[in-house]
Amino acid sequence: LEGLSITLIHIDRKDIFDTSDPKTDAWFYRWANALHIVSKEDFIRSMLLFKVGDPYSSSAAAESARILRDLGIMNPVEITARRVGDGVEVLVETHDQWTLKIGAKLGIFGNRANYRVDFEEENLLGWGKAVRLAYEADNERTSWSTAYFDPNVFNSRWRVSLLHADLSDGYTDEIVIDRPFYSLATPWTWGVSGLRQEQYDHLYSQSDSVVEGLRKSEKLSIWGGARLPGEGAATRRLVAGWEYRNQQYGDWAWEETGEAYEPPDDRIVSGPRLGYEQIVDRFIVVRGFRAFTVQEDVALGPNFELAAIYSNAFLGGDRRRVLMTGRARAAGQHGRWLVLGDTWFSGRLENGTTHNAVAGIQIGAAQLGDSGLQKRLLAETSNRLDSDRQLPLGADLGLRGWDPDHFDGIGRAVLNLQWRRLRKS
Repeated sequence: LEGLSITLIHIDRKDIFDTSDPKTDAWFYRWANALHIVSKEDFIRSMLLFKVGDPYSSSAAAESARILRDLGIMNPVEITARRVGDGVEVLVETHDQWTLKIGAKLGIFGNRANYRVDFEEENLLGWGKAVRLAYEADNERTSWSTAYFDPNVFNSRWRVSLLHADLSDGYTDEIVIDRPFYSLATPWTWGVSGLRQEQYDHLYSQSDSVVEGLRKSEKLSIWGGARLPGEGAATRRLVAGWEYRNQQYGDWAWEETGEAYEPPDDRIVSGPRLGYEQIVDRFIVVRGFRAFTVQEDVALGPNFELAAIYSNAFLGGDRRRVLMTGRARAAGQHGRWLVLGDTWFSGRLENGTTHNAVAGIQIGAAQLGDSGLQKRLLAETSNRLDSDRQLPLGADLGLRGWDPDHFDGIGRAVLNLQWRRLRKS
């Protein structure tokens, strides 16, 4: 079918529950479907990478399905094609997920408890837009937040993300407007983002907050990028822009005694940013990895990204610095086993030495299906960490039952091993 003209695109939209199935025909499922607005056909079409009259491409069809699944509002998504006469008819089948969230959540990690009460709709009126109003509380602060996200403004491929939060110890305002590399073939990208934040940070020892202090942050980024020419499965991109970051610290003190604690150094970064990334068009769709019942897209890679920022006083910074980040990922499937590898680093060079440098690696393996083993090893080390940064060993890394802010060193390592089974009714 490759290269034949697309003569028809049919969109088959399925609601959350199939009420024709005796297992999901009770009143509860019917009410859920009645409250939910199925994703609009025009919205689904606007996210596809092809239209009627285009030559059919199986890779564009597969990537379109990944884009729809990545929205988090529909799964599974199937795109198939068949030849009709001298052309191709394409069938896009989508299955909506429940996207209206009204309720409360309580989490307990070691000796830390947090709760959240929120209203969130991730597919407003079926147009893929997300709105959120939430109240959250933990051992550090309480907050009210509102957020809005539009993944495709007026079908232009531009995105908008807005966030405002009132914190008990400050505030957060963030805006992102960009036209991303929405597909592997997208030739260019543009964007701008801004952040203003004020809050009290905490330093921990043996899971207890022992130091707190004020941090004020401002950030402005402007960028543009292009897909580099080249054939084959690898897509290579270059992104350049300007980055401004201003972090100011004050009122740092020991919580128990109130005595002054030396705050971190104020930092102003201003200068050009240059980034490079490679994405290989090798993806698989699996089930039973992170979730049992939905489709999950896994990039086999190898994929990697690198970025650097150069800042000095002439450009508006407070001193000469080079900030660097990098990440690489790869995966492979061997029978039922899915094996993944991930490595990363970040840090900066100033005065001829490295500062706030962190490097890590993670290796995982999982048996796909309704039951099986999962195992993972994560290790991370650091050098000359800034005094406001720690590497906690805790629940966010999957060490269940451990206090999330337990801290005793400048590195961490976690080994997880679990067996799990889907219990079918």
